[in-house]
Amino acid sequence: MTPASSPDSSTVDRETAELRLTNRLSFEAVMVALAQSGDPTSIGGTPRVIPFRMLHKLATGSYEGDVTPLLDQISQDFNKRRQFRGILGTVSIARQQQQAAAASRDSASTKNRPGPAFDLVLSASSRDDGAIYLQIKFHTNPSQGAEDDLDGPRPTMLFADCDGHFTMVRLPEMMDDTIQIMLDQSHAIVQAVRDPETEFFIR
Repeated sequence: MTPASSPDSSTVDRETAELRLTNRLSFEAVMVALAQSGDPTSIGGTPRVIPFRMLHKLATGSYEGDVTPLLDQISQDFNKRRQFRGILGTVSIARQQQQAAAASRDSASTKNRPGPAFDLVLSASSRDDGAIYLQIKFHTNPSQGAEDDLDGPRPTMLFADCDGHFTMVRLPEMMDDTIQIMLDQSHAIVQAVRDPETEFFIR
């Protein structure tokens, strides 16, 4: 004769079933929330499709959220890279194309990368603390416009396309046609300035 189940075992079974149901509902709720959000990363391990609208928001500074994972995803997709470069080329107020290595004017403590619309200058902190100062020196005031692709509103972002990998840094206020920002020497923008094949876009 089969022994009857004890009250304790049925309670455990019921609690286990309820716990599993709760976990399942929580997981489904998270997936729905991600699907409805603007999160461009992934759901269930599958990268989400990045619409043109999101690429345009990113290029114009109206995208709200962490741009790093989005830029990484764009960099891994040939078609998205080409599309994003096209958008940057359209909305940017200044641009510096690839250049020959001999075009840079370097010294022991600085790297100067000249361009038709602006120069990029890297200099190490005098305190030897690993900090790097990046200066963007415009040849004319961007708010007034210029012949060399220098046209439009105040500069707010610097994009770099380094061999198909995009990175970006937000820019502080400009003073006397120069923007200066302090970065860690390992920052991707610092490495991009040191690579003559990098192309830069300012928005």
